[in-house]
Amino acid sequence: MPVPTGTEALTRNPLYRSGKLTVPCGIQPEDSGSFTATKKHLTAMLNCLNASWSAQLKKVGLPFRNPKIRFIAKPTRACGSAWGENVTGRYCDDKRQLVVLIGEYAIEDPADPVALHLIAHEYAHHVQNLTGMSASYWNMPARTKAQALAQSRRFELQADCLGAAFMRSIWASQEYQDEDWQEVVDLYRESGDEAFDKERSHGNGKNRVAWLRKGFAAASPAACNTWTAPAARVS
Repeated sequence: MPVPTGTEALTRNPLYRSGKLTVPCGIQPEDSGSFTATKKHLTAMLNCLNASWSAQLKKVGLPFRNPKIRFIAKPTRACGSAWGENVTGRYCDDKRQLVVLIGEYAIEDPADPVALHLIAHEYAHHVQNLTGMSASYWNMPARTKAQALAQSRRFELQADCLGAAFMRSIWASQEYQDEDWQEVVDLYRESGDEAFDKERSHGNGKNRVAWLRKGFAAASPAACNTWTAPAARVS
């Protein structure tokens, strides 16, 4: 199947018909205390993301390729711009590259579910890229800054949702508990645009939590079509 283009790549993408993510991952090594040990753990989880999303795209005949991975020990330039405050990962569309910061917090707890979802969110941008969503998003006309920001929120909230769908698919295999998911939800509730981004490019805390929960409950991209959602749900 050819990669969809135009508005349909966003609103009627074949990915929405791919069903639940079903590739389980074995419990991963949780060695901590060093950059090398943390890199080992995160590499295993990224391999799991590769296996999961490649199987998902195969179901609907969409092409897949692994993203390039770059681990860094301290903030640096990535994707042609400065790293940014409170950022743990970036995805560079043109290079199809994930850049992952291994900071002190990650070294202390490589298996932290919050950190894993942040990576799953960035990986979701790779999925958007592979399925034609990114190209369609970047080519959308925007007459005003407000319209451009509204489109950005739909794009980012979709990544929140897709990341959560992946998290649900591997939750039991990683032996996470209910309180671990609550930790993720609480962080995103406190990480809405009202707290960090006065331009409102990612969504408010309430809507970030709502899309997280939709993705987690469904474990499927079918729950993540932000492009046809009412404006109030992507504010």
